Amino acid sequence: MKNYNTKNWRILFNIQITGFILFIMLTVIYYWNTSAHSSFNRNIEIVDLKGIFSLVMTYLFVFFSVVTLAYPVLLFMQAYFIRKEKPVGKELAFLSFLYLVSTISVFNLFTINNAQAIKNFE
Repeated sequence: MKNYNTKNWRILFNIQITGFILFIMLTVIYYWNTSAHSSFNRNIEIVDLKGIFSLVMTYLFVFFSVVTLAYPVLLFMQAYFIRKEKPVGKELAFLSFLYLVSTISVFNLFTINNAQAIKNFE
């Protein structure tokens, strides 16, 4: 793993940065699309664009929930292996920032169901 990280560190960083930015952008779009919230984390009853988008966001929510728990270990391993070979402080700081913002995005998606349940209760 050490050799793979040091040889392909730029590709790995670009993939991680792209994944985090894409998830954050989709979360912002979905968070403001309140009409699609009723389908979040539920089976699709009506197959339309909002239902499919809700399904995709549900799967991304599950995936990034796991990423939120496991990513710090992977980030520290990357930092440890790559720092010995190349100085990449700015990239690691940027990845850490994107990780924190994506963690906030996961918690925002988590609150969607709670807000929907409160609206249905009232």
